[in-house]
Parts: sequence; C-alpha cells; structure tokens
Amino acid sequence: MKLTDESIQQIARLLEARQESLGADTLLHVGERAGGSVVVLTLASLADESTVLSAQTVHGYFELHGVQRFVPVEPGEIIFVAETGDRISGLVVGREGTCSLFANVDRRTLSADFASIEPSLLLAAMQLGLAENIPA
Repeated sequence: MKLTDESIQQIARLLEARQESLGADTLLHVGERAGGSVVVLTLASLADESTVLSAQTVHGYFELHGVQRFVPVEPGEIIFVAETGDRISGLVVGREGTCSLFANVDRRTLSADFASIEPSLLLAAMQLGLAENIPA
C-alpha cells in the first residue's frame, strides 16, 4: 500500500486521531485523554514503497510490516491487513484506543465453520474474516 495524504487523512478521520508529521513518517494519536494518547500509530513508507505500521500502547508495541490495505469495519475501527500467500495478518485499531494483532493466520481459518473451529482460532477468524468480507 502506498500511503497518500488522502489515505492518511481518511485513517485519521475514522479513528478521530490527531495527526502529526515526524520527518517522512506520520504519527496518529488515537484515543487522546488528559494523560496522553492511548495508542500512537506510526505510518512509515519505506524506500521500496512498502508500508510499516507500528502501534505503541501502554501495554506494548506492535508492528505490522508490508501493510497492503486497510478496511474500516465499524464506526471507529480499522483493520490494517498484510497478506503473503495463504497467510494473513491484521492489526485492529479502534478510536477508543483498542489494539489487537492477529499474525500469520492461515487464510482457510477465515472461511471455516465457526461451530467447528478450535476456540483459540475463533477470534482471529471473526476479526480477519471482516477484512475479507468488507471491501476496502
């Protein structure tokens, strides 16, 4: 995904985030409160035009390399998607400061029957399945 000013502004609007430039990178402050941001997203375009998304929260630091697209899934929530072959990864960020990472998930999991899927795969299947079923 090649980042454009338009795509960055769309992401910032959907997440109600304050936008800041840091050199060639863009920082989005999501879920700002009196004590600061709940999540700080950094969108970086590399020399090869690939995109790296990092999310810094009070609980940890998450990176998703090779972001190819983002999908708004409900008011105030976006899934950033990276895909390689039969594997899919997604970083889910919400305007209230929620942040979840699902990495290296077998794409067949997304179309599995939820009644028969292993419980440990259910949340990944539900979340990333949204990215498959909602057009970008």
